Amino acid sequence: MSIKKSIGFLALFCTGLLPCALNAQNMPKIMTVTRVHFDPNSGHTFDEWKAVEKEYFDKVTLKNNLILGANVLVHFYTNDNSEILLVTTYGSWEDIEKANAKSDELVKAAWPDSVKREAFFKKQASFYTSMHSDEIRSILPDAKLAAADTSPLVYNIRTRHLAFPQDGKQSEFGELMKEYSENVIQKNPLLKGYYPSRHAWGADSREFVDAFVYASLADMDKANDNTESLVKAHWPDEKKRKEFFDKLGKYFEKWHGDAIYTNVPVLRKIPKPAK
Repeated sequence: MSIKKSIGFLALFCTGLLPCALNAQNMPKIMTVTRVHFDPNSGHTFDEWKAVEKEYFDKVTLKNNLILGANVLVHFYTNDNSEILLVTTYGSWEDIEKANAKSDELVKAAWPDSVKREAFFKKQASFYTSMHSDEIRSILPDAKLAAADTSPLVYNIRTRHLAFPQDGKQSEFGELMKEYSENVIQKNPLLKGYYPSRHAWGADSREFVDAFVYASLADMDKANDNTESLVKAHWPDEKKRKEFFDKLGKYFEKWHGDAIYTNVPVLRKIPKPAK
C-alpha cells in the first residue's frame, strides 16, 4: 500500500467515522488525555490529593460549560502505580482552547486573591512530578455510556493498532464495528460502559483505544463469558462467524495491550443530554 494511500485511508478513519448522532448539541467529539504522575516523595496521602482536586473540580471543571465530560483514572493493574489519567471531553477541537480560557476566568473568580490563588496551585502541583504527556483523541461511534455511579468503576483500557489493508473501506469498517457493538457490546449487561476512540494528535497515528467499564474485576471476567455467548448467538454458523471476524481483523494489527484503571467518582463529570 502506498504512503499516499495510507495517509488518505487514515484521514477517513479520523473524520469519516464520527456518527451523525455526535452532531447533536452537547455530545462530545474530542477528548484530551493528560498523563501525570504522583510524586512518591511528596508525603501526601490519596485523600489529601482528592480533596484538593475536588476543590478545583467543583469551582472550575463543573462550572465550565465547554468541558462536556471529565474523568480521573488511577492505577489499578498497570505497569506504573504513580500514573493518573486526566480525561476531558469537548464538543469540538476549537472548544479545547476556548475551555482553557474559560477555566482561567473561573480560576480568578474562585480565588480572586492572587496570593491565595498562587498558594492553592502550588499545593496542587506538589502532588505531582514534573513529568506529564498529552494526547488528543477522536471519539468514535457505537459507545455505550456508563451511568453515574458513586462507587469506583473498573476501566479496562485496550490499545490496538489499526492496519491499512489494500482492499480496506471506511464504510465496511464502520459497518463491521456497528454490527459487533449492537449485538455484543450493547447487549452485555455486565459491561456498564464502552468508549472507543482513535488517535487525533499524539505519538502513534495507528492507535485505536477501547475503554471497557465494569463494576468490578469479577464482573469483567463474567462479561467475557457473556461476550462469547452473545457472539455465538448472533453468528450461530461457525463459518459465517469466522468470515465476520476475519473481515474485522484485517483492519487491526495482531498486537494489543491492556491496562486496568479505576476512577474517582467525585471527579467525574457526565455530558448532559442534548436539548
